[in-house]
Amino acid sequence: NGIIVFAIKVTMIADENATRTPFTEIIAIAMLGVALLSIQLLIGGTRLIFAIPAYGAIALVGLLAAFSSRQRKPAPHQIALASSLLFFAYIEARALTSSTPHLAQSDIHAVLAGLIVYFFTSCVFTSPAARMRFVGALLAASLAHVLVAAIQFRNGDNFMPIHALQRFDYGSRGSGFYICPNHLAGLLEVLGVFGVSIVFWSRWPIWAKLLVAYATVACYAGVILTGSRGGYLSVAASLIVFALLSSMILKSARSAVLWKIGGAAALLGAAFLVVSVVLVGHSKDLADRATNVVDTQNMRLDLWQAALEQWRLHPIVGTGAGTYVIFGRMFRTERMQLDPIFAHNDYLQLLAEYGGIGVALFLVFLAVHMRSGFLDFRRLGARRIAVSGQIPSNALALNIGALCAVAAYGVHSVFDFNLHIPANLLLMAFVFALLTNAGVRREAARTSGTGWRMVAPLLAIVLAAECLRLGPGAYFAERARVALRDYRPLEAVAYGLRGLEAERRDPELFFTLGRARIQLADTMTDPRARDSFLRAALDEFLAARTLAPLDKTFAIESALTFDALHRFDEAEWMFYEARTLDPKSIATSGYYRSHLEQWAAKSLPDGALE
Repeated sequence: NGIIVFAIKVTMIADENATRTPFTEIIAIAMLGVALLSIQLLIGGTRLIFAIPAYGAIALVGLLAAFSSRQRKPAPHQIALASSLLFFAYIEARALTSSTPHLAQSDIHAVLAGLIVYFFTSCVFTSPAARMRFVGALLAASLAHVLVAAIQFRNGDNFMPIHALQRFDYGSRGSGFYICPNHLAGLLEVLGVFGVSIVFWSRWPIWAKLLVAYATVACYAGVILTGSRGGYLSVAASLIVFALLSSMILKSARSAVLWKIGGAAALLGAAFLVVSVVLVGHSKDLADRATNVVDTQNMRLDLWQAALEQWRLHPIVGTGAGTYVIFGRMFRTERMQLDPIFAHNDYLQLLAEYGGIGVALFLVFLAVHMRSGFLDFRRLGARRIAVSGQIPSNALALNIGALCAVAAYGVHSVFDFNLHIPANLLLMAFVFALLTNAGVRREAARTSGTGWRMVAPLLAIVLAAECLRLGPGAYFAERARVALRDYRPLEAVAYGLRGLEAERRDPELFFTLGRARIQLADTMTDPRARDSFLRAALDEFLAARTLAPLDKTFAIESALTFDALHRFDEAEWMFYEARTLDPKSIATSGYYRSHLEQWAAKSLPDGALE
């Protein structure tokens, strides 16, 4: 109830300078909020079926943006828009030419959706008052994440509010509606620093700031519950940047204001300190992680080394989107036996998959946006105060929050892969849009042209078409996966076959169908029936391998099925492929030894072993 009341009150706040917003824009903003919140609730959109609802809503946002093409809006920084389009056009082009198309799909669609959010916010959704209410609603929704994280922390049983969605075993570390605590930390660290900025620099009334302060402390408490050491460092970085920017503003303010702001900061800091001590003191795991932030034996060092080895293969353009898991296996160390899906470093993964060109374009993108944001900061801060004498400003609060949020991710991206989580990527698209357009008119350019505003509608058409094309297959693939997970092989086969009717280019769907047939084979007492299911499963695994020849998973499953059918010479060939793709995997080596033993035993005359 507290969350609902907070959300309602935040949305009721009005700015005295706000102008009337067109109905289509109101609907678009509401749909954007629905998209960001829904994808957060559905494990961050880390599987396509859970991202498609949000992508569909974002496509609608982009289409509605076309109705605002003739409205007068404050001008964005043109160079920032150009740098974004250049960087992400390269990302899309390289992803479309990836050697692993099924793995590149995540980058392709997340970038499309992120660009729509970015251009809509930069060119259409420019009102500081409306943006403030939007951020306030996100802060209100974050309390639900923190509540779930608190339950996970208390029980330590991997509780998830939506039963069909499961997270990995993180013990008592809170992850909210996400499946990984580090990703929840990536969300809360951004919303938390926006809350701090709103409390200190916005024009909201005191009662509203008190509500935001409560939500802000809850966000930072949630970061503590995640046990994310990268989250701890990024929170510290964002607050340091906030302190530096605030001190620059306060230098031009009256001493009374300095004491007022300093007193509020002291109270908020004291509240956060008390909450931190209480939470950490009640958990040995959190205490150990908080006191051991720098871990020189962490497996991430091995993952980073693999990413560098991968980059050396194609240093200019990289190996393609989604290929880290392929080459992470190839270059893994013997102590790194968990499947290296991500490099746990957004920068190194960008370098490995998109090459030097991708990194260079990213640095240009980042530098241009930080420059744009800082130019607006100077204009909204010291210069505005010198002219008007007024310090509070909603545009200033959002600008400082955005600069600090980028600082937070600048640190966190060294240790994790939040920018590969669609929900967090969309949030950062919104953040960078705030740096592109502060929402106030500048002297040099009064209003933005219509050309840039048409980017979002054009991209929305593409994204909508992709959602319609991939939606049915993704739905049945997920139903098949869950049925397989819960040992319901007949359902898994039925859903898998329906999925193939809609999508035959997804190797994971063939893999799920093959595993379901293996489960059925294990229940057969008649050898002929068993072999029939095994042969059907083998066909599915070979089809998956044809679609993704670099993924050793499908080679391993094919080899094991060949062994079960006593076709050892064909299994030998598949094991050779798997061992070439993953030479240091202990599990693969164990499978191969078992294969050799079975082959040898079958080759001996009956009774020879006795």
